[in-house]
Amino acid sequence: MQTILLLTTQSDLADELRPLLPKGHKLVVAGPRPATAEDGDSFIFIDIDTVGVERIREYAGRTFVIAITEQERTGPVMEAATFGAYEIMRRPLRKERIDRVLTELKDLRAEMAHAVLIDKDLIAPAATCVIVGRSTLVMSLCEKVARIAQVEVPVLVTGETGTGKELVAEAIAQLSSRFGKPFVVINSAAVPEALLESELFGYERGAFTGAVSSKEGMLRTADGGCVFFDEIGELPLALQGKLLRFLQTQSFYPVGSTKEVQVNVRVISATNRDLATMVREGKFREDLYHRLRVALIHVPPLRERKKDIVPLVQCLFYRHAHTAQKAIKGVTEAFLDGLLAYDWPGNIRELENTLRSAIALCKTEYLTTHELKDLGAHSLARPAQGHAGALASAVVPFVKDALERKDKNIYEKVHAEVDRHLLEYALSHTRENQSEAARLLGINRLTLRKKLGLSK
Repeated sequence: MQTILLLTTQSDLADELRPLLPKGHKLVVAGPRPATAEDGDSFIFIDIDTVGVERIREYAGRTFVIAITEQERTGPVMEAATFGAYEIMRRPLRKERIDRVLTELKDLRAEMAHAVLIDKDLIAPAATCVIVGRSTLVMSLCEKVARIAQVEVPVLVTGETGTGKELVAEAIAQLSSRFGKPFVVINSAAVPEALLESELFGYERGAFTGAVSSKEGMLRTADGGCVFFDEIGELPLALQGKLLRFLQTQSFYPVGSTKEVQVNVRVISATNRDLATMVREGKFREDLYHRLRVALIHVPPLRERKKDIVPLVQCLFYRHAHTAQKAIKGVTEAFLDGLLAYDWPGNIRELENTLRSAIALCKTEYLTTHELKDLGAHSLARPAQGHAGALASAVVPFVKDALERKDKNIYEKVHAEVDRHLLEYALSHTRENQSEAARLLGINRLTLRKKLGLSK
């Protein structure tokens, strides 16, 4: 029998509520200060018109509170939500709404019985810039980042939007000999084309209308450190030639100046576009392309490394948990399952925004599936393509890179690469259950373990 506790001084409210309760629910009517309200197994209805909206605070931390009001103003509704009421109902009460809310609360309580406490003390302290994850893909990425950071060459970081390309660039800067030196970000798409040259190279007083004083450009600001060109594919063709000369000489002329400026910066660039295709279409200079991609790092999308979702959730949770209306202890297992089942077209940025939204809307002490109802509803869908097209889009970049490096045994390497991604995705989908992953793939468990390089 589920106890429903009603805090009110009006007997007619109890008479209205009692016949609307589903079978198996017992209504206990109490005054403003009931001793039985300490029972965390009860659901509490509070008549905020008679006992006061501030009473919600006393019980919201222990159980679910439903506020009831007769007022036709938005003020009491907003106050009740601010104080922690799970739901606010206006009189006259409706049976269908009460049924829905009580069923929802029962399901939430059952879901929260299987919760994961996220303790910040269990999260290992990290450097200022850290790439979070534990998948094979992210481990390989980190190894490559660490190696390239030690060599003073330009780096091109590729990957879909939201994968963390700027984070990779910051990691390269921090792991290099330029740690602690300036790290200047230039968003090629955000600065208007007419201003980009002067922002990049600086200008002299009187160089153009409005230039009442000289200004130091971003490249000079970055002297001794690193400059990160984000969205390099958006750089106007007119500026690409000037950037190429700078890459060759590490020198430039500020706008309106005849005096050459020499600097020492490391250039890292990033794009979510296919620069090779842009070169063929005449939208990007081929010589600049080769100058920028002396070293290439590709950041895989989140859907290919779902094993990283749980550690990412832990990290992002503690980055934003302080913004919550009430203390949130962690997430439910069902919440994590919902995140793992989604493909994340917006990648880590979408995951972070989803968590921020869930924290903002959370009505309980754990993030639950209730906060995931709109997951994916506002995402921009990737262009539809058949299975063959999707596979080709994943394999072709790998093959192109191998051909450019003049690798040998490319056929075997492609098979090994496809196997690695396939097995990792299957294991992520089955939460590391090897037997289930082998069953879904149509191979036996021993074959799976052999391909994973594990002993019997």
